[in-house]
Amino acid sequence: MRKFIVGVLAALAVPAALLFSAEARASHCPVGGSGITVNRSGYVAKFKNLTPMQGMNCASAQYVMNKWLRRAFRRSYSARLPRKFWDGYVTWYCGKLSPRRWQCNEYDSDTAFRFTAYLIN
Repeated sequence: MRKFIVGVLAALAVPAALLFSAEARASHCPVGGSGITVNRSGYVAKFKNLTPMQGMNCASAQYVMNKWLRRAFRRSYSARLPRKFWDGYVTWYCGKLSPRRWQCNEYDSDTAFRFTAYLIN
């Protein structure tokens, strides 16, 4: 009986894992354009794999990414992405999750988004 229960649980786990991975892939939004942003010093950053989280949808994540985060990088002279930026209403705080994966949080409304970004040159 124990082997039967373990077998049933294993059989259920595989479809759930496949469903989760399909959901995770579907949650990525296009960044917009090529995702390439060049700043005032000529540093080139590639933005991709935008993922809205915590109450955000694709449109709101794209708006903050393209209108404010990429603009903050474009106006900088730094070889690093901004860790903090203001979108005209609230301040966003960004940090690295891995060498290329980032998350930006806005704590007043408890919203967040994740993305992949790296310097090309």
